[in-house]
Amino acid sequence: MIPMNAVLEFFQSAGIFLLGLLVRLGVLLVVLAAFAIPVLALYGLSVAFRSLRRRQLGLVDVNGLELADARYYAPGHAWLLKRPGGRLRVGLDDLAQRLLPHATAVKLPHAGASLAEGLPAVTVTCGLRSATIPAPLTGTVTAVNEALSGNPDLLHTSPYVRGWLFTMKPATASYLGFPTGPSARMWFRREEGRLSGFLERELGLAAADGGELVVPAPALLSEEKWRSLVSSFLRA
Repeated sequence: MIPMNAVLEFFQSAGIFLLGLLVRLGVLLVVLAAFAIPVLALYGLSVAFRSLRRRQLGLVDVNGLELADARYYAPGHAWLLKRPGGRLRVGLDDLAQRLLPHATAVKLPHAGASLAEGLPAVTVTCGLRSATIPAPLTGTVTAVNEALSGNPDLLHTSPYVRGWLFTMKPATASYLGFPTGPSARMWFRREEGRLSGFLERELGLAAADGGELVVPAPALLSEEKWRSLVSSFLRA
């Protein structure tokens, strides 16, 4: 028969051991909280900043694509933003940059160059593939985005802000007939549907993955399919 004192000592030792574990667990939780709270706070601030930035830029989600409201959109997926002095800043919209992922070089026109609507203005290279972007309007180039020469991926990471292409003085105000605001959203929806149909019908590829529009990398397409894709959406 086990002496009562031995039983009491066992439970006392077990209690001390468990108490020690609880104390250590409590200390561990405090340490983790001390690290986690600042991280969560920074994450929350980051989310809030991105949300505020999106509102400031007027970015809206259209079927998984981002559209900036305060811009005009040319048929070949170039956006145009009014600048002082009657000038227009030109860039590529979210659909265009998805067709040109991981850009490795961007060839821009020089300041003072004359552009003709529909004729080549910019060449974007993605590895072994390149695409020629036509001028959305006739006019004169007044400035180019030199930052693209050192960081062409800005077309992808910041298509509506830092990834702009050039600024031009248009010869006419015909851009006022391009979709903007609500009409641009409707056009974007139609273009997203057209691209999804093109990818599935012409390329035999699924266009969406969990609601996200998926466009194959240029290197995965044959030259013929790549040219067809570019011609159908960036040279309209």
